Amino acid sequence: MALSVDIRKALGNFHLAVQFDAGDETLALLGASGCGKSVTLKCIAGILTPDEGHIELDGVTLYDSASRINLPPQRRQVGYLFQQYALFPNMTVRQNIAAAVRDKARRQTEVAEKLRQFRLEAVADQKPGQLSGGQQQRCALARILASEPTAILLDEPFSALDSYLKWQVELELMEVLDQFDGPTLFVTHNRDEVYHFCSHVCVLEGGRSQPMEPVETLFRAPAT
Repeated sequence: MALSVDIRKALGNFHLAVQFDAGDETLALLGASGCGKSVTLKCIAGILTPDEGHIELDGVTLYDSASRINLPPQRRQVGYLFQQYALFPNMTVRQNIAAAVRDKARRQTEVAEKLRQFRLEAVADQKPGQLSGGQQQRCALARILASEPTAILLDEPFSALDSYLKWQVELELMEVLDQFDGPTLFVTHNRDEVYHFCSHVCVLEGGRSQPMEPVETLFRAPAT
């Protein structure tokens, strides 16, 4: 599977111009706050519409300005982990995961599998407000994978966690990504996270993407 992105978008005085390709890997979008990382993810997910360009995932065109193609978010098969997880507050863990399962005939089996995989069985009937930060993230990841996404978008996945939880959750997320067969975009401004999780990195600076490079190259001789 592959994700190809080549888009432009203006938001007031801010101008985004991003181009990169990701295969079955975890690609870091690295840059300071306000450089366009989250805007890029929202354009890929269909939450925002670029002004022009092309987005393709696993051979399917998600967006193309020339052909006037713009698939709605629910048809893009993209799993998006928001910074604050965006769980449904009035639903239990079990119900949050069930809401993402497309095949109704397999819903009960799939929910049970995800509860076991993410060690959420003990809190399955609790609501997000009753969960720890780590449990909320595991619930959000379980919901994403229950939707059988072709790509995963992670928007600063550790920003809502305190330092005590972060180490354990990092290990859990690493295990999830190792098992995922498809492109993952990992938005961060933290170089340690890039080093731990990603094979390649695309640096964004002032809304513009720099050429992709292996993570080892970034740390050995950073261009930016």
